[in-house]
Amino acid sequence: MMRPSRLFLCDHLLKGSVGHHLGYNLALADAALRAGISAELLTHREFDPALAAGHTVRRIFRTDRRFDPPAWIARNQRLLEVLAAWSKFRFRRDLRKLPRTGSSDVLFAQMLAPRHFCEWLTWFRNHHDAPVLFLHLGYAPEKFSAREIARAPLRIAPKQKGRLFLVTDSEKLVPAFEEILKVKVHHLPHIISYEIPSPVPRRESDPLVIFAPGNARREKGFREVFRAVESLAGSEESRNIRFVLQCHDPDPACAAILRGGPPPMPGVEWIPGPLSDEEYTRRLVQADVILLPYHLDQYSKRTSGIFCEARVAGKPVITTRGSWAGDRVQSWAGDRVQREGGGWLVEERDADSLTNVLRSLSMGFASRFPEAVALSFQAREEFHRHNFMRGMLDLFSLAA
Repeated sequence: MMRPSRLFLCDHLLKGSVGHHLGYNLALADAALRAGISAELLTHREFDPALAAGHTVRRIFRTDRRFDPPAWIARNQRLLEVLAAWSKFRFRRDLRKLPRTGSSDVLFAQMLAPRHFCEWLTWFRNHHDAPVLFLHLGYAPEKFSAREIARAPLRIAPKQKGRLFLVTDSEKLVPAFEEILKVKVHHLPHIISYEIPSPVPRRESDPLVIFAPGNARREKGFREVFRAVESLAGSEESRNIRFVLQCHDPDPACAAILRGGPPPMPGVEWIPGPLSDEEYTRRLVQADVILLPYHLDQYSKRTSGIFCEARVAGKPVITTRGSWAGDRVQSWAGDRVQREGGGWLVEERDADSLTNVLRSLSMGFASRFPEAVALSFQAREEFHRHNFMRGMLDLFSLAA
């Protein structure tokens, strides 16, 4: 199999250890090195190279994907347009600082918003000795539907098209992006960046530990989780259940619930801040069930990293019917819980549906746990960094 000389991992969101970006990039860099490929991280200027585990780092980017201006700007369309134009200009200038590359190199650019997508394509079109470019698309295809954005891939010269790969980690997003962009979009699997121990049997005398990880966001179903736990806390049904709920960085809707701090509830442990990788992995392993009642406006097609980690850890999940994690359509890998088992499905934005599942959890756990353990062996291969690298190398070998 043909191999690139160098792999440049371009992540303009990589500023520190918060979020999944650091672990994801270090996992890919490790996979590249194990495949005999030199790897470098191209990061935000605020990134501390001491976090890079010895990998070469070039701090380049000044901007990121998020575009959340203050309210006084958001209310002024003219100022919004000026701010967007300034952001695009700065990103274009940042791309001029990329290292010199050749035809045997690969650039893998991640987490792209539409404006960054267009700037990358312009850079590629004007690059005379172009590397093989992988553009990892974001999670909202509809944001790419504006004419200027949707037509951008069609302006790539024919001799360069064979060296450009648009990729996504969700099979459900492939047809959505292809319909808008009118070009081939490839699937590369999500990867797990943590080393997760193999699942071990729980003691029947222990309470069931229900873990709801992540920040307090509307789209993650935090409000439904809160209502369900509030209605069960201290009840007879919850006598053998312990909840562990993470609630940091709330959005405005969830901040209203948590005003004054997380309320004390019997059998509930609140985690008010982000977790380190080590602490998150420990919490995941100690849990018995992972709670993921996603909203479909955000998670009907996008992958859930926590779901993938729960699968690898052999943990049953509670997730939303119709989401990527719970979809029943057999042609997509989102058909997880519905077809494969290893969990329970709830209705979207329905606290009562979630409450009913939690009430009956003790009775159903005995059958769901072995299903989840059996599925963990498949998940360890599917979401392993080396599986991702094999997919990338397969595409690289097709480059013209």
